[in-house]
Amino acid sequence: MLGFALRRILVAICVALTVSVASFLLLHLSGDLATAIAGPEATGEQIAAVRAQHGLDQPLVVQFGTWAWHALHLDFGRSFYFPEQVTDLLAARMPVTLTLGVIALAVALLVAIPLGVLAAFYRDTWIDRTALAVSVLGQAMPSFWFGLTLIMIFSVNLRWLPVSGNATWKHFILPAVALGYYAMPAVMRLTRNGMLEVLSSDYVRTARAKG
Repeated sequence: MLGFALRRILVAICVALTVSVASFLLLHLSGDLATAIAGPEATGEQIAAVRAQHGLDQPLVVQFGTWAWHALHLDFGRSFYFPEQVTDLLAARMPVTLTLGVIALAVALLVAIPLGVLAAFYRDTWIDRTALAVSVLGQAMPSFWFGLTLIMIFSVNLRWLPVSGNATWKHFILPAVALGYYAMPAVMRLTRNGMLEVLSSDYVRTARAKG
């Protein structure tokens, strides 16, 4: 168990490092950041001052190393797009993100667990096949495409729900359904397999035989 946990931690560190390096390189491949920050009307001196202020005149390895060292101390620097600290931006958006995540998880559990139980009880029937089809569709369908489909139907055409925002509970319905539907297949299959294992156990068969 300890070895498994250590391997998972090592994998998580490698993934975080890979994503950080890829994001850093893509950010610099998009163009001159100093020019983008200073604006199209900026002079050469102003662009040079911005480049020196943000450390963009340093080699890429030095820039990434400096950012990574500060990131380890939870200092992600200042946003190039917003005139604020990245930690402040994350803190401002974290409550809405957590709320949406909890609602999406609740949607997934409320749908997936009963569906998995029904699929196990009515194994090899149309109920089981329908549940498996819904599971496969949810796993294969990209969540962003499903979200756009929900917006087109319920926001653009029917005008029942808002497209974006977080002012009321209605704003969370569409994104929560889109995220919950993407997470539902794994929970449904796990519930179904667990129920099938229990239903095929010796004590359940004995209880059924006794009536």
